[in-house]
Amino acid sequence: MAAIAAVLTLLIGITIILAGNGLIGTLLGIRGEMAGFSEATLGLIMGGYFLGFVLGTFLIPQRVRQVGHIRMFAALASMASIITLLHGLFIVPALWFVLRILAGFCIVGLYIVIESWLNEQTDNADRGHVFSAYMTTTLIGLGVGQVLLMLGDITTLELFALASVLLSLGLIPVAMTRVQEPVITQAQRLGLRNLYAVSPLGVVACIFSGLGSGAFWGLGPVFATSMGLTTDAVAGFMGLTILGGGLMMWPVGKLSDRLERRKVLLLVCALTALMALVAHLLMAIDTDTLLLGGFLYGAFSFSIYSLAAAHTNDKVAPEQMLEVSSSLQLLWGGGAIIGPILTGVFMELMGTGIFLPFLILAALVPTVFAAWRMRVSEAVELEDQSDFVPQFATSPVALEMHPEQEDDDTPSGSPPTD
Repeated sequence: MAAIAAVLTLLIGITIILAGNGLIGTLLGIRGEMAGFSEATLGLIMGGYFLGFVLGTFLIPQRVRQVGHIRMFAALASMASIITLLHGLFIVPALWFVLRILAGFCIVGLYIVIESWLNEQTDNADRGHVFSAYMTTTLIGLGVGQVLLMLGDITTLELFALASVLLSLGLIPVAMTRVQEPVITQAQRLGLRNLYAVSPLGVVACIFSGLGSGAFWGLGPVFATSMGLTTDAVAGFMGLTILGGGLMMWPVGKLSDRLERRKVLLLVCALTALMALVAHLLMAIDTDTLLLGGFLYGAFSFSIYSLAAAHTNDKVAPEQMLEVSSSLQLLWGGGAIIGPILTGVFMELMGTGIFLPFLILAALVPTVFAAWRMRVSEAVELEDQSDFVPQFATSPVALEMHPEQEDDDTPSGSPPTD
């Protein structure tokens, strides 16, 4: 608890910011649908956010080193706040696409600054607790953002202003922190060919996790609105999906520590596809049952990336984990860019009902691939598996807080590929 108390202001700041970011992400889908934007257009707009997110991981660290953490954080938070208001002032598709790229750039920059601070403040013995607390606050912030959607008139500037206020408000506890500014380093990445050679299943699962996640975050509100859900019900759909992911991630992770991780990854991918199918069938009974479907889908889909990263890390030496995990995040980001764009095109051509089948397909591909890899390759021994740690694709800096990083100097052999 002492370790978490030491970084409490940072955790509070990022929670407030993510509440604003979660609110604007869902709000844009609903407002875009109301404004008559096509599904393909909305998919492209939402994909722009993840494009900016990926670009920021390359460009932000150098800028932080040049101007410092506080200045960079203040600039990015202010820019994100302004961008949020501009969305509400100008309901123009081309402008929204540019703004979403800039928003993704700003948010990943805020992640990078916060995560480097957390890493600086945390001793090796406390890394696991702080890492878990940070990942938990990430979900809390995004979940609170969905609830806030119920507090204002969606047809006015009101909720855009609220999201803007939260993005600015989150700056205050961070700006007041006494945590010493760390030195931030550029994360190294492993080439795709080398990474696939290490863990084919990890690569495929991360890409398709990004496809599904990008589609859900980008077009989930659009789909729910088109199905006739009220604004409050859309907020409930998104919020319950996040709640399901938060509740089940630890049990799934603990199970993967006790069984061969590939089996758990296969099971979770299969259950994700099954729950998306259940949601699709429930929708035929009553559209309000989508809330239950969202909870069931989130309960398993949120764990896919963490399991894929953990499985890949089982196969490398501790000193390679940061490089490998950074590459996996980039693959996830690539999938997240493509996911909403593809889904938007399919929804426009085939109807909004294709949304859940797309999520089913995104989960079935790694399911089948995992089954094939289990037939043609050996498993990592249970005693060689590292402990599961919940992960989200925030920024590569967060991976430096991973508990396994404290063992960087421990040599390791080369386990078989999956």
